[in-house]
Amino acid sequence: MARPQTNGQTAPNGPISSVATQVQPRARTRIVLTALLLLLLASCFCLIHLATIDIHSYAADRHGRLGSRVERDDGMDSVFRRTLITLTSSEGLVAECGMLSPAEGTERVPAFILLGGKATGKEAINYVLEMQDAVILAIDYPYTPRRTYSVFDIVHDLPAVRRALLDMVPSVMLAVDHLSRHPLVDTNRIILVGYSFGAPFVPATMAVDSRIDAGVMAYGGGDVSSLVYHNVHRYEGVAFSWLVAAAAEVLLRPIEPVRFASEVSPRFLLMINGSKDERIPRRNVEVLYDAAMEPKELVWIPSGHVHPTNVELTRTIVREMKKALRGRGLVEANVPNSKTTRLSKPAGRS
Repeated sequence: MARPQTNGQTAPNGPISSVATQVQPRARTRIVLTALLLLLLASCFCLIHLATIDIHSYAADRHGRLGSRVERDDGMDSVFRRTLITLTSSEGLVAECGMLSPAEGTERVPAFILLGGKATGKEAINYVLEMQDAVILAIDYPYTPRRTYSVFDIVHDLPAVRRALLDMVPSVMLAVDHLSRHPLVDTNRIILVGYSFGAPFVPATMAVDSRIDAGVMAYGGGDVSSLVYHNVHRYEGVAFSWLVAAAAEVLLRPIEPVRFASEVSPRFLLMINGSKDERIPRRNVEVLYDAAMEPKELVWIPSGHVHPTNVELTRTIVREMKKALRGRGLVEANVPNSKTTRLSKPAGRS
């Protein structure tokens, strides 16, 4: 039987077609690897830049001065008037806040600035318990964390995370600007309270803004990169946990609490932590406390990690905080504890 004429061409299923089908996947792989390499290099440059940021200069530049305030009434009960506030700096920084102020009375009272859990933000005012004789302001986080992260998500979100982390310091400065002009605020008793995700911002913010008279860190610690590794490793493998912790090391270096703990002094720093906290190991608490200078105090509560829906733990934290602050003359000695307010009960916050 005669062979079919091919005019030098190889049949579609011959060797050339086979080689072509192998080359195309290899080419695609090279394109993907090249793109990943370029993305990695860009991220490295970004991280190197982050590591050299001075938070004092950054905060001063972003803060500028308080440009505008937009206030919207959001209800009132027998204890508090609730207000939603948008603060805008002359440099374009915007801080969204929720504020509680006494519904009655004209005497000046302490002001508490709340930095809550990562999903709480300005909604932290919804969980206020037994703090009626004060003005309380909570600040929203400008970045909403994902529920889960892939490597691509981490790299993609780096610029937004970076800006959000650093902007919390000048955002608190805007809040202090606002509270300093409030007719009910005693400007000698402005207290910054950070709990859980908000706790690490306290030392750096106080180092930058001397108008803050005391700091409270509830269920937080120092050496944040090891904290990140500890919490990620609870759910992920070693390699991924190490990658996230390495990124956190550089992202958080400009506000690492251990670096700024000594600059809180001579103002009072109170740390409240859980002896059974699954998220904040004792070592991280102690390394931060050791870095701080007097006056300082560390209170241990026999509990796991704080959650705003845990009413009894919240009451215990507030009770210990008021006791310590009362001893420093920062809250009134005769403040009653009988009143309790809880404006709403949103679920799923931390």
